[in-house]
Amino acid sequence: MNLVLVESSTTIRSQLISLLAQDKRLRVVGEAADEASAIQVIAQTQPDVVLMDLALQPGSGLRVLRAVRQLGCGARVVVLSNSYYDEMRRACMEYRISGFFDKSTQMGEALALLRSWLPPVFADEAQRVAAVQQLEARPLAFPAFDELADLARDISGSGMAAISLINADTQRFIGTSGLAFEAMPSSRGFCAQVLHQGPVVEVPDTWHDARFADHPLVQGAPYIRFYAAVPLALAGGERVGTLCVLDRLPRRLRERQREALVTLSRCAINELEAGRRHSERLDQAVSAAMTF
Repeated sequence: MNLVLVESSTTIRSQLISLLAQDKRLRVVGEAADEASAIQVIAQTQPDVVLMDLALQPGSGLRVLRAVRQLGCGARVVVLSNSYYDEMRRACMEYRISGFFDKSTQMGEALALLRSWLPPVFADEAQRVAAVQQLEARPLAFPAFDELADLARDISGSGMAAISLINADTQRFIGTSGLAFEAMPSSRGFCAQVLHQGPVVEVPDTWHDARFADHPLVQGAPYIRFYAAVPLALAGGERVGTLCVLDRLPRRLRERQREALVTLSRCAINELEAGRRHSERLDQAVSAAMTF
């Protein structure tokens, strides 16, 4: 998860960086102490989360909030302030903040909120990531996955669809329709959050789902309102990615559409398994040739 720190005190920024460094999944990608530099660094880095002080020197944290929302940045914003009173909190809520904490007494609660947004880690994570790395090490037939994404988009009536692989820290898109993404941090996407659910995960309206209502991809581009995904599980049970469909309008899938997405997910799994078997046979042939 990529974070920007906006804090006027050098000492407090250093303390925050030390606290965040205790979890390698939390990465500080920018810092600022004043209003102008805060707006610039947030616009440049497009973080997942902004930790925001309100009393900047010079400037105002409220004006930073207004500016980044006007720029279309959907980052979650967590306010850390000594100005902990209702009027200030209400003013910040107008700009869709995700949390408001007293920096003197509630730092632990703020960090707990950050960690709650990270994808869950399960006992099989090492084996799952190893399977993804094995797939990524081999050439994949991207046109085949693009065609499957096109079919998923058409069948579901959604505006976007994607097939992706999810390793320890990156979600890589191997087939897309209506989306321009190639890769993103796995903590930024929806799919890592639902990878161990299924067979079909459906979110009819992200605005009314506590997991995603303030998500950067909901509050900012591509402004997702509907999401559905089918996890991709290999023959050994490793869940290596998803087939998902998305839309900018809330909706619900019909049962036949859900069934069709599961069928398409099996086609994607067959493509992945076929590529892995071909690579294994090629490796065996090369190894045999080397023995002569």
